[in-house]
Amino acid sequence: MGVYRTDYLMWAVDVGAKAFDWSKHEAEGEGRPDRRFDVIYDGMSGQYCMAGKIIAKSDQYDGFTPKKIDPADIGVDRDDLARKVSDAFESPLTATDFALVLFSHYG
Repeated sequence: MGVYRTDYLMWAVDVGAKAFDWSKHEAEGEGRPDRRFDVIYDGMSGQYCMAGKIIAKSDQYDGFTPKKIDPADIGVDRDDLARKVSDAFESPLTATDFALVLFSHYG
């Protein structure tokens, strides 16, 4: 069994690993087309559960390729995203709780 590293740039909030419930967040955890938002859950060490919108994702082997990202083109309705994440995790969140987060995820 190997470990793969993927780097993410997300417009996200860490809702806490204990908040993740597979039965409630399965579509988001699997990245299915019917998901309400994106979730990256640290099932390995239980340190985070990032919920929001993936802006960029690295290749497991080659990392990131250079890419210019214009903040105006991110296209995130921050209020709508906050509402969806708040409802899904039953936690009062506002758009100001979200930030650009760059992190490495191992799976």
